[in-house]
Amino acid sequence: MSYHSSYDTAKSRHYQVLLDELIKLSNMIPFKTSPFGRPPDFPLPALFVLLGLKFDSGLSYRTFVAQLDFIPLLLERLGLKKPPSYSILQQSLKRVSSTLQHRMISLLASKRPPPKNVAVDSTGFSHSTGGEWMSLRFKKTLKRCFTALHAAVDTDTLMVHAVRVRARPGGDAKELISLLKRVVHRFLKCVYGDKAYISRKNVQYIHDLGAYPAIEPKKRLRAWSRGYRGYKELIREYRRNPEAWKKKHHYGKRSLVETVFGMMKVRFTGSLSSRGFKEQRRELLFKVILHNIQRLNFLECDGR
Repeated sequence: MSYHSSYDTAKSRHYQVLLDELIKLSNMIPFKTSPFGRPPDFPLPALFVLLGLKFDSGLSYRTFVAQLDFIPLLLERLGLKKPPSYSILQQSLKRVSSTLQHRMISLLASKRPPPKNVAVDSTGFSHSTGGEWMSLRFKKTLKRCFTALHAAVDTDTLMVHAVRVRARPGGDAKELISLLKRVVHRFLKCVYGDKAYISRKNVQYIHDLGAYPAIEPKKRLRAWSRGYRGYKELIREYRRNPEAWKKKHHYGKRSLVETVFGMMKVRFTGSLSSRGFKEQRRELLFKVILHNIQRLNFLECDGR
């Protein structure tokens, strides 16, 4: 099947696949009921599915909830007698466990073979903090605030295998080992990263996993090993001929993680609607889950 045919097929069945996968993931959420009083009208698993559909649609909470009145089959499948109010749906985002969302990302990624090559990078998602009003009121230009997303992406399937979300973007190097610990490295051959990830500990950790650390060194770095032999070998090999090093290890695959970030920002925009950091983190993890579901749908239609 050609790419265009696979793309058209994936688009035509997108909503059905998305709904089925979200319902399966919602089964991981424990359904807690109190022995006193009546059961809740809107259980958290059903609200989880609605949150996923809301973020996929790109609509506001009010607009999305208003449209649920015209989709009775969806409410019936979720076991709801009526749609929740926009405030109930918005507040339910706080009740979703971010730890459970990380498990969902790994579960979706595990539906494809373990990665052979992984690319690591970070990007920022902006969010509203009232800075626009402050700029108009006091005639001062304020910096925009960002939430950083660090991700490890399979370069063959473009699926996200591990993420970390940070409120204040800082150094990228300290996030690499934490990301790789969440990636199945049984068949891992190469880990790609830009100059921000170069460090002795990172290079040696990848080397100990049995993979090659395809991380471009910075200029004027000293090749002293200081107990990290893999770091010394990488610096020396790169300095012999940087262009030959990039060609030999296919360093161009590193940019595929930026392709994934571009796909997410085109589909969900590069901004977050939530105001608190905990809600922003859950919203961002939701978008990663939706991206993995979309990739699973396309890869299945493409026969991969």
